[in-house]
Amino acid sequence: MKDWIKALRLRTLPLALAVVGMGNLLAFGFGRFRWEIAALSLLTAVGLQILSNLANDYGDSIHGADHMGRKGPTRAVQSGTISMPAMKLGIIVAALFSLASGMILLWASFNGHLADALPLFIVGLGAIGAAYFYTNGKRPYGYMALGDISVFVFFGLVAVMGTFYLHVSDWSAQLILPAMAMGLWSTAVLNINNMRDIPSDSAAGKFTIPIAIGLQSAKWYQTFLVLGGGICLLIFTALEGKLAWLGFGLGFIVMIVALIGTWKSTTNEQLDHFLKPQALGTLLAVLGQAVLVFFFFN
Repeated sequence: MKDWIKALRLRTLPLALAVVGMGNLLAFGFGRFRWEIAALSLLTAVGLQILSNLANDYGDSIHGADHMGRKGPTRAVQSGTISMPAMKLGIIVAALFSLASGMILLWASFNGHLADALPLFIVGLGAIGAAYFYTNGKRPYGYMALGDISVFVFFGLVAVMGTFYLHVSDWSAQLILPAMAMGLWSTAVLNINNMRDIPSDSAAGKFTIPIAIGLQSAKWYQTFLVLGGGICLLIFTALEGKLAWLGFGLGFIVMIVALIGTWKSTTNEQLDHFLKPQALGTLLAVLGQAVLVFFFFN
């Protein structure tokens, strides 16, 4: 059980909760919030994140990105604590859980009219596929420097705007800004991970953005991702004219501190220390907004 809990990589869950939480928060701010949708969307997000973690553990072990010389947390399949057949079964269970949770979510959102939910059902299948094929299959897209685009789309645009739509059955143009912020900050988490893994990924033939542009340029890329997310939310606040949306400030400060640490890092081990602050800073940014929105929008 301890091995499986470790394989689930629970420290990655705050990021999944943050991006879906933003969609729920926006629905609340626009006065169209539904508790059952919020609960089911968060449950589905956790399922997809766990699926992604297990699939990445399995895929990176097969393709050689996880090995004894790799820096960062030890992976279950690579270390032998969980066998490949057992991990395959774990991936299937996580995928079925995510699919079932997502279908219940769509049923609740569209009041049983699943035909109307077909576009979002297809998007959900895409999210499951993206989680699996990131490091699996004959040509995993995570090995072709496409992971950043996938994270931006699914942890930003899809997670935020899709969750909002499940509450409201409509979109608003300015929602692209908080969706982009979540996408940029989520990509920043991936970028720290990829900077840390440059040596092991290079040895395994895994092509990532930091490998393509080099460590120094990857740190500038990280700066763009972190600051870009903050700028998006500042513009959103200005357009909405409600200062409560500035509640992201404390979490943003945590991310800035992590960014400074990233610039000062000279080893792979040091870079690993700033994965958690970036993810938790994103969650704290959403929670900070939630507190202010709850008190000042009511």
